[in-house]
Amino acid sequence: MIQTDIQRCRSCFACLRHCPVKAVRVTPQGTDTDAGRCIGCGRCLQVCSQQARRAPNSLNRCQRLLRHKEPMAAILAPSFPAYIGDMRPGQLVSGLHRLGFQLVVEGAWGVELAARTIAAGLRTVSTAPRILSHCPAIVALVERHFPQLLRNLSPCVSPLVAAARALRATHAGPLRIVTISSCFAAKIEAADDQFQDVIDGALTFAEIGELFETAGITPTRLPETVFDQPHARSGRRFALSGGAPTSLLPRDYAEQGEMLSTEGYQNAREVLLDLAAGRIRPGIVDLRLCRGGCLGACDPGSRLSAFARGRLVEQFARQHDNGPRPEPDAASAKVNLKRTFSNRQTRQEHPSGESIRRVLQSTDKFSQRDELNCGACGYRTCREHATAVCRSLAREDMCLPYFVKRLKAEQARLQKSAQLAQQAAEEVMPGDDLLARQLLDLVQEVAPGDKTILLRGEMGTGKKTAARTIHRYSRRAEQPLATLSCSGLDQQQLLIELFGSRHASDFRQGLLELAAGGTLMLEEIGDAGQKVQDALLEFLNHGSIMPVGAKIRLPVDVRLIVTSRRDLEQGVKEGWFSSDLYYRLCLCTLTLPPLRNRPQALQELAEQLLRRSGRRLNRNPAAIDAPAMEALCRYAWPGNILELAAVIERAVILGGDDPVLRREHLSLPLAAGASAPQPDPGKSPSDFRARRGRQMELIERGLLERYLRESSGNVSAAARRANLPRRTFYRLMERYDIQRCKFLTRPAARKGD
Repeated sequence: MIQTDIQRCRSCFACLRHCPVKAVRVTPQGTDTDAGRCIGCGRCLQVCSQQARRAPNSLNRCQRLLRHKEPMAAILAPSFPAYIGDMRPGQLVSGLHRLGFQLVVEGAWGVELAARTIAAGLRTVSTAPRILSHCPAIVALVERHFPQLLRNLSPCVSPLVAAARALRATHAGPLRIVTISSCFAAKIEAADDQFQDVIDGALTFAEIGELFETAGITPTRLPETVFDQPHARSGRRFALSGGAPTSLLPRDYAEQGEMLSTEGYQNAREVLLDLAAGRIRPGIVDLRLCRGGCLGACDPGSRLSAFARGRLVEQFARQHDNGPRPEPDAASAKVNLKRTFSNRQTRQEHPSGESIRRVLQSTDKFSQRDELNCGACGYRTCREHATAVCRSLAREDMCLPYFVKRLKAEQARLQKSAQLAQQAAEEVMPGDDLLARQLLDLVQEVAPGDKTILLRGEMGTGKKTAARTIHRYSRRAEQPLATLSCSGLDQQQLLIELFGSRHASDFRQGLLELAAGGTLMLEEIGDAGQKVQDALLEFLNHGSIMPVGAKIRLPVDVRLIVTSRRDLEQGVKEGWFSSDLYYRLCLCTLTLPPLRNRPQALQELAEQLLRRSGRRLNRNPAAIDAPAMEALCRYAWPGNILELAAVIERAVILGGDDPVLRREHLSLPLAAGASAPQPDPGKSPSDFRARRGRQMELIERGLLERYLRESSGNVSAAARRANLPRRTFYRLMERYDIQRCKFLTRPAARKGD
């Protein structure tokens, strides 16, 4: 049996791609041969560039027999002129004699013997069609894969075995016989129980070259010697393409058109399938597994093409056509050349349709359109690969398109993880006041668990920073932290971003998959649509997700941190937020205070943000002067820490190389108590631009109030009426300090109340 050197195997699957019967089993360590399926064609040996595949080696046994000086005979296959290189046939005979072979016989003699047996069998009543059994690979193919055709095989041995039986029967005394051919299947044939007492070893021409090299023999320097008796009369063209029928069959069969002859595995397989189905019924079927006959075998002893090899065999045959034709030996004619065949097919249950479907879906093949049938795995179709996986002959990750998708997804996950890690590096919750310390204590308390956390607070209060701090203190700190904002995306886009897509035209993994084992921060959960809320609730309840376009749920281990600046309780009352999802989220809630409630922390926050902006902008402001700090403290900061960070960064830019951040560097609206700038005497209070600005503000405010009034205070409906994104509508409401509660319509009281 062909074996694999695991140390050399690189799992390139070239052997599997070229194996005609897929007799290669793929394991985590490499590849192995399935003896129940292998027919010994040798294709895997030919294509393995790492020489990890090794055929059964009879060299050691032959060398041991030669050292013991036992009588030995070598039988050369009719293809030998194509594999001896620069040697002449007589020099090959001399070299084999020098190695220790007493007899060197042409295998073409066995062709003549087999032809007599086949002709005698054709005269008897037999089951038609009759498949010639001269090719060991075809015999192995029928025995292991088409056992229903065993009764159609011609019960005659191959030419080399015929020559070996006849030689052993006619030779007086003990004799060791070694066959030499280009066929790897001959090694499997020689190991058959019914031939073990006939053939002592089967070598290839490449192995004979190794014997010459080991013994230090150069046959090209030796004189020529003729072959030993018995001599062949014909059959020297047996190895040529189409040579088997002309050498083995009577002429009338070819002339009457009762014969079907073909070469190559694909053609042979189709013929056997048609024979098994009864679609064709020729009288004689001649099949060879190798294209080009015995000259197309993959023995590395010759680098010539099959056409050049055929020319050499034809030349040798012509040289002996005009030579003496010895009479057939009467003793050899009485040798029994019959053989038997066995059903060697390995019984394997065909996997169920559900098992195959499960394997296909595990490699992202959910419909027939997803089955590419590219053959990169070594199997003709995706379903054949799935069947092999069910039979433990293959692995799922052999699918190249699936493997590439998985690698790309992993690459995206790593890039996202590195990006998020860089963003969150050295980030701490700002401030050292009482509220900040209390919040940090709560964060450290809830971080180690896996509970879903809801962070609430106004815009800019530091909810992102709090989420990153929770992740850093959690057991998932080494895993990725993914972020996604629910604002500005429609429901379908948000579903794909969160849960991924399995459509053939848009395959991608969602953030819940990419953040596997880590944490997902979902910003502004109140802006998510109803479908997204339902899908999130399913994830929280079952710990699995259903990608868009998928048919099976995928288990996902992700901790969820959600943020919201909206009134979710009001959303539950009004129906725009799921009550079930709200109750799942509010189990662990942290509320971040606005900056206006933390006046003691403002100076420290400003200095901390000053240092951060300096590092980012490559500036070095040392401090904030007193007037600037006073202005910062008097401002109300509706944008909270986010607005403070923007004001500080802008001031650093405007300050240039000034080491002190001053009042004139700040860009603040007028605050209570701040000194108002004196009006420019060159400008009139009724300046056109100022009047236009005030009028535009009045118009915008009036339009916003009108849309809210028409929508009964429903901001989503008002934004749709205004043809504006909901997020933009909220910002405009904050700019003009418009309260939605003023436009809510109270339900009318019922009679009798």
